[in-house]
Amino acid sequence: MPQISCPNCGILNSESAQRCIKCGANLTPQRIPFSSGTPAPPKSLWQKIADWLAKPVEIDPKRILKSRPPGERPDTRVIPIAIADGQQPPTSQRVPSQPGSNGSASSPRTTVAPSQLAPTFSSSSAVMPPLAASVKEQLQPFATGSFLNYSDGRVQYSYLITSVARLTHSTYYHALDMVCRRCQRVAAYANVAPSADFLCPHCQAPLQPVLIHEHAVAERPAISPRIPELLNLSQECPGVLKHHAIIAYDRIVYAVTDHPGKWGVVVRGRQQRSLDQSLAAVIQLGRLIEVLHSRGFTFSGKAAVLRESLVNVGGATELFLADLGICELLTTDLTQAHRQRSADIVFLTELLVYLLTGKEISSSPSPVLPEPLLPVLQHALRSEYAAVGDLLRDFGSLPVTPLPDRPLKPMHGQRSDVGRRHTINEDTVVTFTFDKEQDRKTVPIGFYLIADGMGGHDAGNVASRTVYEVVTSTILNMQVLPDIHKATRKLGADVSGDLLKHAIQEANAKLQRQAQARGNDMGSTVTAALLIGHLATVANVGDSRTYLLRKGRLEQITQDHSLVARLVDAQVIKPEQARYHPQRNQIYRSLGQKGDLVVDTFTVPLERGDRLILCCDGLWSMVEERDIQQLVEQARTPQDACDALVAAANRAGGEDNISAIVVELV
Repeated sequence: MPQISCPNCGILNSESAQRCIKCGANLTPQRIPFSSGTPAPPKSLWQKIADWLAKPVEIDPKRILKSRPPGERPDTRVIPIAIADGQQPPTSQRVPSQPGSNGSASSPRTTVAPSQLAPTFSSSSAVMPPLAASVKEQLQPFATGSFLNYSDGRVQYSYLITSVARLTHSTYYHALDMVCRRCQRVAAYANVAPSADFLCPHCQAPLQPVLIHEHAVAERPAISPRIPELLNLSQECPGVLKHHAIIAYDRIVYAVTDHPGKWGVVVRGRQQRSLDQSLAAVIQLGRLIEVLHSRGFTFSGKAAVLRESLVNVGGATELFLADLGICELLTTDLTQAHRQRSADIVFLTELLVYLLTGKEISSSPSPVLPEPLLPVLQHALRSEYAAVGDLLRDFGSLPVTPLPDRPLKPMHGQRSDVGRRHTINEDTVVTFTFDKEQDRKTVPIGFYLIADGMGGHDAGNVASRTVYEVVTSTILNMQVLPDIHKATRKLGADVSGDLLKHAIQEANAKLQRQAQARGNDMGSTVTAALLIGHLATVANVGDSRTYLLRKGRLEQITQDHSLVARLVDAQVIKPEQARYHPQRNQIYRSLGQKGDLVVDTFTVPLERGDRLILCCDGLWSMVEERDIQQLVEQARTPQDACDALVAAANRAGGEDNISAIVVELV
């Protein structure tokens, strides 16, 4: 007799059952029939978590670690206990083993009310007393499936850990925000869990992935009363990931940010950068530190954790700070405040050396540095700068790397096709190139854009053409025409990024007005690249993509603004699952939406032989990335590559309009 598996507890039920015979969970939405004589399908992460929550677990004394000699990092542990069915997810706290204990006795079980102010974790389920005073350094990371539950008396926070990345001094967690941002209800209880698509069980809204950075501190953080100010700074300052919460409890601090998509920790890569790239990254962080100093904050004494808090996002070279919770308060004592500011200045110089060489400034043998940089480093290490701004001015006065004698020349091809399922092509493709004089040299400039319209009937076509017209005219009017006879102006990353953001935001404003006048929901995605000499500035909104193909490696530069992409980046689902996910067409950011539009921009230094590939979802959803790379590498020209890509998408089904631009640097 056909049976179905309960998504909550895994028990077999008859195919006609509406609710599980054991736990009462609703079986209708996720009915997966299979024969009783065959094994059940693999359980999802949620099903495993539900099993853990429903199963009584006894304390295992072997899990209690022995204490280390004084001066070493304290050990930590997780102690699971059982809970009753139907209760709110239980909570636990990690505690270090106490000095002098033999590690054989377990701590007494206690319960923690949901309203208690201490942040709590649950792994299977566990409850422990507050953290002991000896916690001073990094804690043991939690396992996948743990919950972080916290309430400050006004706001409830709950996060499910989906994967862990442990560093030397801190830990990152990929997680899901279990408080639905639509209905504000907690989405996970012992017998109520989100669907396999990670939707809120109460209102079916998508649950949002987040990134959590955890570090331990020597003393109770003094920043707690000013956390709201730090949260506001994360919204205002460039170079900071948008913070959702900063939880400072006892001697542990958690910074919860919106998930940035594809990201990497700077200290893990040890990738050497050019002097210009390194200076740009350090100057941006220096400006943030200037703002923090003006508000009474400092990073003083947190160099190791601060370095681990710096991340790259997407394929760009810019640095982003993932944890404002590492801030301390500037003291009112003038001498001590000078020492704190000097420590931040020294950190900036050490970071510059690290980005340039991939080595610590104190490493042996000493890293080889550019000659003009040495006096600046010496002044900083001697605490001779009164303020960060003085250091940044000296950084800004360093000589710029001269343009190559033979500039990079972009060659491009383009192709757009209606596909096999539609009669109207709602995509718009734009390309144009020209030369400009800079430093008595001719600098090739290229602009490339793909807009994928949405809205049905003629609305999508109108939307994509509106984006093309507004963005192109804005760039021509603001960048090209007024500067045609001004060879002295420097065209750099800051100018290009601000220009693209402004142009796309202007297009968004016009789309909003058109949609209101027409009474429809027209919208568009966009990806664009502005090439100036050896530098590319890439922008995107939505799920149209830009790739970089360099030396046999294809890398996605842009970030998809879609629910499924965030689930993949947060390691909740695998990339191959995203192609067939029922929410794969849902994007959370597009042109035409109400309110202010956030435009992602990425700066990419270019090399001879590089190829940029711009495309809409009608291409990358039909052709896998390894095939995109192979087709582009095998093509004789960029135009041949575009033709081959569109043909491959049509052979795979051509379910949407298909557009591609390939730019090769020669």
